[in-house]
Amino acid sequence: MAPKLEQISAGSNLKGEIVSMLESNNMFTDFERQELRTLADYCQPYLAPKGTIVFNEGDPPSYLCLLVEGKLSVLKDADDEKSKKLVDVRPGKTIGEMSVIDGLPYSASVKAAEASKLILITKDNFTKIAEDHPRLGVKILWEFSQLLSLRLRQTSGKLIDLL
Repeated sequence: MAPKLEQISAGSNLKGEIVSMLESNNMFTDFERQELRTLADYCQPYLAPKGTIVFNEGDPPSYLCLLVEGKLSVLKDADDEKSKKLVDVRPGKTIGEMSVIDGLPYSASVKAAEASKLILITKDNFTKIAEDHPRLGVKILWEFSQLLSLRLRQTSGKLIDLL
């Protein structure tokens, strides 16, 4: 049986640990500590043992993932014998945000290539952040927009090279 995500239980300073994890993510370098403390209330840390499926291609979106430690592999057609690894994701990167934003199924599967530590933000909590703290929600969406724009430019560059 494949390993499963393991929620990191509440310790005496879980919120402080989550804030430290958020600070290590490239996406949040321009965020104030108080903004990260607010965001931490909507996050949950998890451990993903090697081989854990973080999410499957085609599944409805339920969360986005911030990789804190370890390595994740993004796979296309993971159920097929001919599955292809698209990329390895390293600490400080974010995955699954596209599906959480547009509501469409995950476009690829993500599997822990090695033991990893993650922060998950559920789709519902992402919506609550925007409702409860509109400025913070806009700031996060702005970061996601920049990230997705960069990825689209990189993909366009690769497409041009193939043509």
